[in-house]
Amino acid sequence: MAIPAWVNRLRPGSFTSPAGVKSNFKVDIVSRIGGKKASIHEILNKDESIPQDQGNRSQAFPIEAYFTDDNGDQEADAFYDSLRERYTADAPGVLNHPRWGDINVMPFEFQQVETLVTGAGVFRVPVEFREIPPQRFPTPEGLDQSDIIADITDLESTIETANASIDVDKAGDYASFGAKITEAVNVIGSSLSSIVSGTEDIQDRFDTIQTDIDTALNAGTDAVIIMSQVLQLIRTPSQIFDATLAKIQGFGAMMRGIGLHFLNVFAENANVQENLNNARMAESLLFFGASATAEAGLFTEYSTREAAGDALDLINTAFDDSEQRMSEIYQLLADGITTSFDPNHNTGLNTLLLIGKTNSILIDRSFDLKAKQIVILSGPSDPISLTWQFYKDMTMLEFFIETNNIQDNEFIEIPAGRKIVAYT
Repeated sequence: MAIPAWVNRLRPGSFTSPAGVKSNFKVDIVSRIGGKKASIHEILNKDESIPQDQGNRSQAFPIEAYFTDDNGDQEADAFYDSLRERYTADAPGVLNHPRWGDINVMPFEFQQVETLVTGAGVFRVPVEFREIPPQRFPTPEGLDQSDIIADITDLESTIETANASIDVDKAGDYASFGAKITEAVNVIGSSLSSIVSGTEDIQDRFDTIQTDIDTALNAGTDAVIIMSQVLQLIRTPSQIFDATLAKIQGFGAMMRGIGLHFLNVFAENANVQENLNNARMAESLLFFGASATAEAGLFTEYSTREAAGDALDLINTAFDDSEQRMSEIYQLLADGITTSFDPNHNTGLNTLLLIGKTNSILIDRSFDLKAKQIVILSGPSDPISLTWQFYKDMTMLEFFIETNNIQDNEFIEIPAGRKIVAYT
């Protein structure tokens, strides 16, 4: 019987770590997991929605590597230890996949499993590799967080200059502008209020800015000044130092709210100036909001690679959504509502650059963080013993309890067969 062509296309699986440790492994089942960065915008008062394809997520390659030679136990140990090395974008691991070529990867979750009676002699190491894609953004040399903070301050000036084109000399245009500002401030306030609630002086400032905006609108204050106040409101919580993703998630909710706010405001029957003003406001708020989301990410302390990766997803999604929404607006205005809108390309470009710098810093930080590994308990244990086993530091007891969701009787005894997560 002829050997099928696909069999001849298979090749031995191996992995080479950043330190050059090469492991040749066997594998039975291969899979790869991808996904889309996508969102669906529901149109108010219509049975319509707009899907947005924002590119592909980084692929995952879960495998269960196993070793069966006479020294399979030592080969499995060496492979497992190589997964614990330090990985960077410049020094990734290389997975020589049996099916899908040579891939630059970093291990995220891994464990070592051995059965000493039934199935003895097969030494397994399940691991999830994630692809390290080519860098999307430019990465400057000698980058520092203070550079990005200064860039965001400079972006405020760039946006202020662009906002001078907002023309609200006519009473109707000012009324429309004021209504849009009020709605945007409500979105910002509801999304970020929980972030500032734990910091009294920041909350006072946050509340004061909202009051000042309302006062300025009632007094007919210049649109450029009011827009600058809104930018200050967005940025006020971004430098609150936090150790959870809740702050960045709040900024993500704000970005979705602003995007939806400007989703359906352009209409053929609106006057030209109102459409132009709405476009400029959307451009300013969306790109500056994405920049403030990045700043929030920089002022967050991450304890695991997972958390840093989730933050990067939130930051890049905020930027991708802004870029996609503004592209739709530019196209919409060019298609007949008006043809006289002049995008401020410096706003978009400067936002792109500082998002790229943020990616560089957070990716670099993430490689210094702990990687997740999973262990199935072969016998009963307890939180104190396991904390010492994995961390050799009893100050990590609370972290162990939180990350494993220890509850009820598990504080006394954790049963055999329980899945335990550790970060090393």
